Amino acid sequence: MMKLRLISSIFLYFPLAFFSQEVRGDNEKYLEEDRKKISVVAATRYIDNSFGLYADRQTFFLKPNEAFYTEFLVRYRWLDFNISFEPKLFKINNDDDVKGKTRYFDIGFAFFLCPKIRQVINYTHIKGFYLESTQKFVKAFLEPELQDVFNDGYLQFPDSKYQSFRGETSYLWVGDKTNYRSYTNMTYKPLKNNFVLISGLFYQYNVLRDANKMIYKGREVSDPDFHTTVTKDIRVALRSGAGMQKVLKNNWYTVMELYPQVYYATLIDSKNYEFNFGLNSNMRIGYDNGKWFFGGEGQINWLNSSKVNFYSTTQWQVRVGVGVRIGSPKFVNKTFDKIENILE
Repeated sequence: MMKLRLISSIFLYFPLAFFSQEVRGDNEKYLEEDRKKISVVAATRYIDNSFGLYADRQTFFLKPNEAFYTEFLVRYRWLDFNISFEPKLFKINNDDDVKGKTRYFDIGFAFFLCPKIRQVINYTHIKGFYLESTQKFVKAFLEPELQDVFNDGYLQFPDSKYQSFRGETSYLWVGDKTNYRSYTNMTYKPLKNNFVLISGLFYQYNVLRDANKMIYKGREVSDPDFHTTVTKDIRVALRSGAGMQKVLKNNWYTVMELYPQVYYATLIDSKNYEFNFGLNSNMRIGYDNGKWFFGGEGQINWLNSSKVNFYSTTQWQVRVGVGVRIGSPKFVNKTFDKIENILE
């Protein structure tokens, strides 16, 4: 708790006057022109994920074989859309025979309900995992004379499916409501030095199913008497922290965010639950000249838990992307003008 108080104090007593510039002149012109442009990004995304498989009152860790994904982001005004999937045109991993194949799909939206409230919605579907804790699993379910057969390699679960529904509603307490949007992703161009205080409610529902079929070194080794239950877990977290945005020379910029969080997580239909705290951090460095832009960003999610991955949680991820802004069709401009008039 002392560490969290110290972090909060550093942010609260930071010289806010330095970040109190207003968007004027050329920036106002840019914002008006941006209303008639679509931002498109092509990116590569690396995600380090692991998931809990609950069986016989124990938890085993499943991991998808693919970690690098192709991603596209599209933004128009205050509405963002992103889609990620495993690349088909080239092969990154060369160990499919050991860890199996993974199919990954993710889709999400981010939009502003009003200038100070941001809403994020995501859906993820992953099929095909390998058992990272294979030796633990073998010792728990196999007779001693059979354990030597599985002394190396990984058990694969080719039919296992993971689905995740996630959302976050965040509110801007301190900071310029126009520049607040650039904290969302690289499709927004940072226009000035900025400091923000933000609180957000994060909620997530996960389902893991169909983990009965097992393959080891190319052979099916499923036990007809072994049946895993459908694992469902819920996580709710309250995040509150600060972000800083710095516009550098020659169209370069950096964005940093730090959010302490308290959370509650539980496995549905079981007595396993957890109430704890953690820390979520983001950092992005990029270049944006108004037309073309590129950058890299990373996210780390730390939890004060001995069960670390017991509840489905992204531990860290990295994204590198290149983007361009193009003129939007007139019918799109007119449609959004009508929507904004209704919302006002």
